Amino acid sequence: MNIWIICLEKIDGRYTQQWYYNIPRLIEDKARKNGVNVNVVTVDGAEIPQTTTEGAFLDFASTNYYKASQAMAVSKLFMDGKVKAGDKFLVTDGWNFVITPIKYMSELLGIPVEIHSIFHAGAYDPSDILGMKMSRWASDAERSWFYASDYSYFATEFHRSMFLRNLNIDAEYHNRAVRSGQPHDPIIDQLTAHLDTPKKKRVMWPHRYNSDKQPEIAEALGKTFEFVITQKMNLSKEEYYRELGSSQVIFSCSLHENLGISMMEATLAGCIPVLPNRCSYSEMYEHEFLYPSVWTSSVENFKKYRKEIENFIRHRLEHPEQYENAMKRQRERLIRDYLNADIMIDKLLKWF
Repeated sequence: MNIWIICLEKIDGRYTQQWYYNIPRLIEDKARKNGVNVNVVTVDGAEIPQTTTEGAFLDFASTNYYKASQAMAVSKLFMDGKVKAGDKFLVTDGWNFVITPIKYMSELLGIPVEIHSIFHAGAYDPSDILGMKMSRWASDAERSWFYASDYSYFATEFHRSMFLRNLNIDAEYHNRAVRSGQPHDPIIDQLTAHLDTPKKKRVMWPHRYNSDKQPEIAEALGKTFEFVITQKMNLSKEEYYRELGSSQVIFSCSLHENLGISMMEATLAGCIPVLPNRCSYSEMYEHEFLYPSVWTSSVENFKKYRKEIENFIRHRLEHPEQYENAMKRQRERLIRDYLNADIMIDKLLKWF
């Protein structure tokens, strides 16, 4: 049997490039361990420029070109008889219209397959760029892709609950929305190698310059602390990890966060997270690392509570030893619950 991986476009410096190589290996390793014979094939898209739309994760034009070429490739696989009954498709970004032709061909050609989709963000989240800019049709499309998928995966319960609630998914289908960590296992050793790196008394802000990340707050705090804003540095992934590994604190004031990979990367490297008590952060992080959400719920509120947030950061810069036990617990929690996709991979391999 086959597992066909409909991958995200691999962009230098982003986890999508790591996933391109890591996901097939993780599935193959688990299959081998379980004595399962499965053929894992990545369905790549056309070559596209290594660019992103300002303030976004992908380029809104080229990502459609890439996904359209994947839809053509999948259609050819069905045409040539290479997709067999019982095969499974893993769509590594559920916001992908390729789900539609897969379901269309599966049902009309009588070739039953399973579709597994990973959701990251979408118009169902009013604080995401898609939620801010897209109209009613987008939510209808997201709802249809969920119903077309046999299982959809969400990295946090916060994200899962928001999706089901905001799209008004019928309760009988809630069991098809699965809380599973994501396949980031390979970065763990790479980042924990920085635990013993001497830390500088500086703060990192790793986000995109987008309104939901509130860069104005980061710019303001840069006048108080030594502050590294990574978007201004054009770093490779290795350079970025070195910056993380030598920094004492990583800061977020994000209004939108369904997981927060950069915060997990920093924590693995020994960088103390300073995060608002909202979004996915509330369920993922120890209380020592969460400040009251109201302090940065808006730029105006930041101005009101600036002294409090600066004191919160300053204590972690000046007394990191007081957070060593909490950091150890936090790393264990992230590795156990959020940085591995065992739940998803087990479902993919079920019945093989």
